[in-house]
Amino acid sequence: MGALAFIGLQAVAGCSEVTCPEPLSNVDGACLKVELVIEAEPCDGVDNDGDTQVDEDWPELGQPCGEGAGIGECVEGSFVCAEGGTGVVCVGAVGPSDEVCDGKDNDCDGIQDNGPEEICDGEDNDCDGLVDEGVLSVKSEVFGDHASVTAVDGGFVVTRVVGNEIRLDTYDTSGDATGNFDVIESPTQPITFLASDGVGSRVLVALGRYSFYVLDIHVDSDLVPIILNTQGLHEDWLQFEDVGVYSPPFHPRVVASLSRFVGYRDFVSFALSSFSGDDLVGLTRAPTLAPEIPIITEFDVAGPFVAWKQDTSLRAGWLLDDGSLLSAIDVARGQAPSIALRGGAVAVAYLQDGRLRLSELGALLLLCVDGGFCNEGIDAEGLRELKGPTGLAYHQADDTWFVVAGGQLAAVGRAEDGPVVKQTVVLDALRGIPNRVEVEVSGGTAAIVHAEVDGQSGLTFLGCF
Repeated sequence: MGALAFIGLQAVAGCSEVTCPEPLSNVDGACLKVELVIEAEPCDGVDNDGDTQVDEDWPELGQPCGEGAGIGECVEGSFVCAEGGTGVVCVGAVGPSDEVCDGKDNDCDGIQDNGPEEICDGEDNDCDGLVDEGVLSVKSEVFGDHASVTAVDGGFVVTRVVGNEIRLDTYDTSGDATGNFDVIESPTQPITFLASDGVGSRVLVALGRYSFYVLDIHVDSDLVPIILNTQGLHEDWLQFEDVGVYSPPFHPRVVASLSRFVGYRDFVSFALSSFSGDDLVGLTRAPTLAPEIPIITEFDVAGPFVAWKQDTSLRAGWLLDDGSLLSAIDVARGQAPSIALRGGAVAVAYLQDGRLRLSELGALLLLCVDGGFCNEGIDAEGLRELKGPTGLAYHQADDTWFVVAGGQLAAVGRAEDGPVVKQTVVLDALRGIPNRVEVEVSGGTAAIVHAEVDGQSGLTFLGCF
């Protein structure tokens, strides 16, 4: 930064202790005037070189600084002297940051919440209010006979007919088989359908055609399924002629909570058999009739709720154990209803004039809930020539409905102006339109079983793999 200049009188040699008069200094025995010659002005707020100018070598001092200053969340700073005086630094500036979904322009490009591209991670990366839209992956396989799927914590249980046996396999939320399974000889032949439902670690599977059985399964934390019990139903459920009542989509359903076997006892009588959550003994008692539900028609159940087609309308109600209906109302005009739970409420998907629709209903009065979907059309370029049956499941964490209509699947999110289709998938593992579909969700992954009349079934997973 500088050098020393010496000007003065030579002292007597060897007199290193001589006292020099002001302004001279003793330098190795000589009285000299020491001057600091400044080669560069440090940045310190002082006129170091005596030219009446302060920090003149740093013209940017006090000037504004900061990338993107004045745009979005970016704030202007100013240059000040750095510690040690060797330069200047920008102080007080706030620069661009990664865009996050907070209603602000974090990256200072003049646009709020225009995040990066969406990736499959359970987050709304591009800040459009939707999670994982358009980036979900698909896995699928085909089975030679009937299959059913239900969700458990950490994955799924897939039940299949394999020859004369019933086989249960588990899959994780990546759609991969765990290798864990259990097998039991089928208690009845032939089998027209399988249906399953689960709650907690318990899975119930219903199967049959002329006679009906329910399997009680426990699934442990390692996704190992164990068949605990098999129970045949009361003889009032027996059917001695094949009139199509027990063929999809009219076949009975099993519900894990409340524990029930529900459906058409015969061609004209809708009925239910309630049983305890601890055992299947209640299935051996005569079923209770539900006369308010008409002669054989398309229907679906979820928890205590039932939805069915009546003439040109769809109705829904709370089915009590005595067979009566609480709050039964017309939901809409349409066909091919499916019903699913959403927290403490319920929703119904259906077809109306070839268009897929969805209504979210309150649990008590079954009226459209405020802020929810009410007879909303589910439209996307990939959804064309829709046919039944339909299937429906909900993932609460990212507020997404998974809706199946025939051989097409739509993941449906929520926007300010109504439903928005996040992704569509053609379920093309089978040759034609299925006559039975099931949809389940675990850990954000949807599992869909669709089955044809001849029993061939397809299993499809949609999620972040």
